[in-house]
Amino acid sequence: MAVQSPPGWAGSVWFVLRVGEDCAGIRTQDVGAPLRFLRQMAGAPPRQFGTSGFAPEIVDDDNPARHYIAFVFVGFWLPAVLATPLLYLWEVAGFVRYGGYWSPKDVVNGRIGIQHGCWLRRTSPALLPALVAGALADRA
Repeated sequence: MAVQSPPGWAGSVWFVLRVGEDCAGIRTQDVGAPLRFLRQMAGAPPRQFGTSGFAPEIVDDDNPARHYIAFVFVGFWLPAVLATPLLYLWEVAGFVRYGGYWSPKDVVNGRIGIQHGCWLRRTSPALLPALVAGALADRA
């Protein structure tokens, strides 16, 4: 998908919106309906990748790409100083939702996603596969 994006800022925006919807269930057109928007983000996105190939340090469910891409999206649109508290707010909400389960792996995964989103804002979607391979891949 990264190679399909048009060049420049417009291509980066297109890519982030597309990958956010396909891989993390972020449908920006539903932001005006917050409950539906949050349910979609917590649910299963159209494209899922499983856990194969992901470093065990960041895997706590059957679709770590969803969490990673959600925070690539956040890191693209918000500076890290705002995106990081949003990550922790999301994790606190999950802690409440899942009956007291805190996931340090999700925090690591989300922090990596935020960093990559910030990089993506300044560079190009073509770099994301290399960032993913360098930071998320299983080294075993």
